[in-house]
Amino acid sequence: MDRRHFLAAGSAAVLATIAGIPRTLGEYAAPATEGPLVWEAEAVTFETISSLFEAFGGIQKLLSREIGQAIVVLKPNFCIPRPDSAGTTTSSELLDLLCRRLIADGAKRIIITDHTLQKTSDFDNASFLDLARQHPEVKVALANEERMFEPVEVPGKVLKNTDRMRLLSKADLFINVATAKHHSATQVSLGAKNLMGTIWNRKDFHTKMDLAQAIGDLALVVRPTLTIIDASRVLLSGGPIGPGRVIAENRFFASLDMVAADAVVTSRYSFGGREIAPNDVAHLRAAYENGVGEIDLQKIRVTKV
Repeated sequence: MDRRHFLAAGSAAVLATIAGIPRTLGEYAAPATEGPLVWEAEAVTFETISSLFEAFGGIQKLLSREIGQAIVVLKPNFCIPRPDSAGTTTSSELLDLLCRRLIADGAKRIIITDHTLQKTSDFDNASFLDLARQHPEVKVALANEERMFEPVEVPGKVLKNTDRMRLLSKADLFINVATAKHHSATQVSLGAKNLMGTIWNRKDFHTKMDLAQAIGDLALVVRPTLTIIDASRVLLSGGPIGPGRVIAENRFFASLDMVAADAVVTSRYSFGGREIAPNDVAHLRAAYENGVGEIDLQKIRVTKV
């Protein structure tokens, strides 16, 4: 089976597999923690992924059912078919290590998904397809067909409804695996911006409403349990699709508070060639004002794993 048919068949199989599975996570609110905590790993390895899991008490702590029975959804940023070195997409290496750690903990159903900027067939040679070939527990389902979405109401200031991935309503664990990069329209593309890959109609965000507020509103109904920001290489300019200046960092950040993770990463790098305070990123401020997470660096604890 060639890669195109493999990917299409995989997406269809995933949809069939999740049919009728009851929802268990409500709106995916992350478990409460005593103050926002962001973990920083100074290397992207199996050991640092394991240390991250140990830091919050093990992956089972984030689940309401046994991991062997759970559906784990990973939402990377695939956007366009470019190599990891371009800094525009979540690295296949990080995804592979994350899958290996989840499988070691007993995960049987891991679904990697994104609504990409280009059609599915453009990803026939993408390296992330190998993850499903290497691990029987992993499926890749690019959500590039409208039937893969369902309408949801949004209690937002400008966003009142949208079509969200059906997979998310079936997930027992939703991990947002964003990449760290510059964005010409939003200054940064991190965890919160990555949520736009979970909806069908992104055009309206850009043309019919305030983009920043719409992203902040979307965070009310797409709530990752855990957010991991891939900073193995960081795209500092030319984002979101590059080319631009890329620096090798070989690290990642993670938090149960997506906004806090974004705030810390925003403060670490000169995206667009200048230093940016988290409060200066309009969509992060909008998410914070919606009560989604913490933006004040003085209230966020950063610890190494």
